Amino acid sequence: MALWRRKSAVPAIPWEGSGLRAEPGSIPGKTRPVIVLSAGSVQAAVLPRELRDFGRGRVEIVESSGSGPLAFLFRASAVAPTSLAEEQVRDLPKDAVVLALPNTPPAAVLTGAERDSFLDWAQRLTD
Repeated sequence: MALWRRKSAVPAIPWEGSGLRAEPGSIPGKTRPVIVLSAGSVQAAVLPRELRDFGRGRVEIVESSGSGPLAFLFRASAVAPTSLAEEQVRDLPKDAVVLALPNTPPAAVLTGAERDSFLDWAQRLTD
């Protein structure tokens, strides 16, 4: 008989706004839960712990994991002036949250209340 109950690894309710959807998922062949970020044809799996740290402002860039294409979730302010991504985010607010594949225009951009809502959702994630 178990005396404790394991907590859900991630929130049961997905987040959605401005063309970005974030929902619990898994990587085939892996047992660790992930959060799948989807925007149009772009899908990226990220670890809940890393996304939580992003939501809390502990990290500025989160890299996708798994076998899918490499994608990045980042704050526009984190882009170096010499980076190829700088051209893509130059006109965005510095506090914008961006999902993008390397060397492509952003797949999703969150600003204002939607950015705040997403970051609040992300910082509540559990491992």
